[in-house]
Amino acid sequence: MKIRVSLWLLPISLLFGQCSLDKQEDAAPAINYDQASITLMEKVTPQLVGNWELRQVNIKIQSYNQDQKKLGLTQDTVFRNLATMVIRTATVPRSNPRDARHPDFEGSISYQGKTYPIYFRLIANAERVYNDQGPQAFFLLEYNFPMGTRLPEPEETFLDNLGLMGDNYSLELFEGQPRMTWRGLNRGVEKIELHKQ
Repeated sequence: MKIRVSLWLLPISLLFGQCSLDKQEDAAPAINYDQASITLMEKVTPQLVGNWELRQVNIKIQSYNQDQKKLGLTQDTVFRNLATMVIRTATVPRSNPRDARHPDFEGSISYQGKTYPIYFRLIANAERVYNDQGPQAFFLLEYNFPMGTRLPEPEETFLDNLGLMGDNYSLELFEGQPRMTWRGLNRGVEKIELHKQ
């Protein structure tokens, strides 16, 4: 009895084993993540460089966020035409040699007549690289002041307390359109809609 069952299972196991091999042969070739990241960043960079208006900044209240409390924010808030931003490729990249997978950008943000230097470095979104879905990249937006001691001005402190500066964002550009969307990941900035000037 045991021998008959074993002989009966042998052809079935061979059949399923063959199906498994066929699926492996049909699988798509592996993506070279580094090269695909470079290709994606080469498409993003020309669209990203330029002058931008922060047309709408949506702030989501976080009960634990002390910076929002300093500003007196007690409910979700929308700021319209908050600031302008100049973005250009960094003249001196922070990686040496320049890493095409992670392009560096610098520029400035202007708010209420004051202008402050900014810096960020893009990291390709794996979901976009592998599945062509989601935002193109992630980055940390930070001030780019020279090394040394300085007293912050009220306008830059406001941008920092708002959660605009010092936060990680996802970045989504819309091909052929003069707009992009940033989504904050930590500090209460839910979404920023930027329009190219």
